[in-house]
Amino acid sequence: MKWHREWLTSLIILLSLTACGGGGGGGGDDDDDHHNGAGVSQATGSHRVLAFNDLGMHCADLDYSTFVILPPFNVIHTQVIERGATPRILDASSVNVQYLAIADGNGSINTTSQNLAGSVDKTNFWDINPATGNSFVSDLFGLNPAPDEGLLFGQSMPGILNPYNTNDAQAFNHYDPEKKWFAADGVPILPIDDSGQLNAYPLMRVTATRPDNPDTLASLDVVLPVASEADCQNCHAAGEIAAPLDSSIDFVLPDDINDPNSVLEAAKLNILALHDAEHGTDLINATPVLCAGCHYSAALDLTGAGPTGQQLRLDTMSQVMHGHHGRLIDPDTEQALFPVDGSLEETCYQCHPGKVTQCLRGAMGAAGISCQDCHGSMLAVGGDERRPWLDEPRCESCHTGDANSHLGDSLRLTQAWEDDIDTATPRLAGNKRFAENSATLYRNSLGHGGVACEGCHGSTHAIWPNPLASANDNLAAIQLQGHAGTLSECSSCHTSLPLTLDGPHGMHNVNSRGWNLEHEEFYEDNPNACRSCHGQNLEGTVLSMTAADRTFLSDDDGERTRFVAKGTPVSCTLCHERPD
Repeated sequence: MKWHREWLTSLIILLSLTACGGGGGGGGDDDDDHHNGAGVSQATGSHRVLAFNDLGMHCADLDYSTFVILPPFNVIHTQVIERGATPRILDASSVNVQYLAIADGNGSINTTSQNLAGSVDKTNFWDINPATGNSFVSDLFGLNPAPDEGLLFGQSMPGILNPYNTNDAQAFNHYDPEKKWFAADGVPILPIDDSGQLNAYPLMRVTATRPDNPDTLASLDVVLPVASEADCQNCHAAGEIAAPLDSSIDFVLPDDINDPNSVLEAAKLNILALHDAEHGTDLINATPVLCAGCHYSAALDLTGAGPTGQQLRLDTMSQVMHGHHGRLIDPDTEQALFPVDGSLEETCYQCHPGKVTQCLRGAMGAAGISCQDCHGSMLAVGGDERRPWLDEPRCESCHTGDANSHLGDSLRLTQAWEDDIDTATPRLAGNKRFAENSATLYRNSLGHGGVACEGCHGSTHAIWPNPLASANDNLAAIQLQGHAGTLSECSSCHTSLPLTLDGPHGMHNVNSRGWNLEHEEFYEDNPNACRSCHGQNLEGTVLSMTAADRTFLSDDDGERTRFVAKGTPVSCTLCHERPD
């Protein structure tokens, strides 16, 4: 069980590396091998790679000998764009894509999930269970992948042949013609790097090549986020609220109270003992236990088949975790054990990553938005009417329109629902300017020119920018456009572009000399189009803020300029009076 000790002791190391962004810096301009290799962020390059994780955070257990909630399973999606006046998204007939691990600005690299002999223990996922003679993954999932291979056969971590030394590039395992993206599904990455340090935000380099030419067309460095922070011992360690020492249940005491590994393992056994006592099961003698074997989890239903067998008569994993725990009362205070109005540390971060990992780490987290503002309370998430992984808040629930038409008293609302927190039904907007595709989650939606929404805005829970400037999350946007934040530079994909209002969400050209000099005609033709972002009185709004420092031209000779700092709401009065 050495992997637990590696994980727990490395928490201290992580705190010295990262704040809310996690996992090291995204700078390293002088580190050519790691950050500016062939094809990465070439401003005049012929192609672009857009790459993104689907959820912004995946979770995995480190120990698979007791009970298991989630296996190591991660996802990279990528689109390859041929730049031009009319950019083109390439399909599997014209481009190949691969990924491999790279070091971040702190030198952290994660090439393998195997234990590294004599130095680093990462997991026992592929180890032999001495009680059965099978591997733990075989006992849990009925599959027998080779070490470093994920649950989808043929999909492996980088460097399956000799991971630590060779870091061989791995091919994406399928192409989705509907989404126009390549997918690497089932990457079994863990949050422990090759030196044994904890890093929830390791980097992968995604590279595109022609089928008949190995030369790199373009590449991009993307975070493959994974955490294993949730461990349940806050409540289930012996002597805590869920494992009182005076209980009639035979709770397990740790062999060594000063050994974090021993305390953690005892807490997991206590959960099984409590389940056995309350539900008449015998799980403590049936380890390893896959929780989703009885309680359906859409996260492990890769084919979308739905619940089967005893899952049909039992509550889902979300119901038993969120609903059950959301109803618990602290006997000492007679208050909810997980208070509805509590901080993230008191509620969601008790189980989800977390106090160190900081899953909600992007622009929304920086704005003070909490998990409950989007998802509601634990009772809402675990409610009978809530379909886990399907019924989620929508972009339009807070981004309800533009300055011409929107809900509420602000262009950006900070709560996705209007009813009770224990129901939290997502708000639907009439103005769909910032809405996802119909009946489709943000992570599966496509936008401007068929580009994935996550390709321009970042992954769910990690919407760009990460407030920590050096965070690995920001690196992809910096490579694509020169600065962090939502992709807003038209030149990232377009080699030339006429003046237009047909950009993403009806946006006009950004950082364009022609637009600076000729916008008056656009206003005269369609004043409301300008007011929709610049405000009813053209005074500027959050929708017209500059994404980077800008220098606007005021005449054809370029002799008169106006510098506008990043984050400035662009208004008419920056340069002249408002029109009548």
